[in-house]
Amino acid sequence: MVILITVLLSFLKQLFQNKFMKNKNKLGFSLVELLVVISIIAALTAILMVNLIGARERAKDSQKIQAVTQIKNALRLFYNDTQGYPTSMSAVSLGVTLVSYIPSIGDTSFTYTQLNSGEGFRITIPLESGAGNDDVNSQLGCGITTPTDKVYAVCSN
Repeated sequence: MVILITVLLSFLKQLFQNKFMKNKNKLGFSLVELLVVISIIAALTAILMVNLIGARERAKDSQKIQAVTQIKNALRLFYNDTQGYPTSMSAVSLGVTLVSYIPSIGDTSFTYTQLNSGEGFRITIPLESGAGNDDVNSQLGCGITTPTDKVYAVCSN
């Protein structure tokens, strides 16, 4: 990217010098020169926008993973007090159950499932861009035999 900008600047410098050294009476750039510069700027902008959109998706995924980890910690505190995990329920109901352990659940797009008659749990949450191999590895670590891409799992073990 830096090399491309350097090349663009040197091209513009050369254009500017050639333009004013050849003909001192005529000022300005030709239409072709302006179109070349505009097309280069448009190409650079398109490349940057793709990277920015990907960064935004990765940031949202990171927030989701962090939220699920906080819910996991709240569930462990709940287990310490009650000697069992809550029954399988919706995310909103789970938020009400854990209100004394975590102030707010936030994103409720996750799925909570009680395992082993209250001795375990599994939470899965869909991701926007995936977490590399971490999403698949998290599912394998939670006992999901056929992992799905772009789904992160947290469990009691």
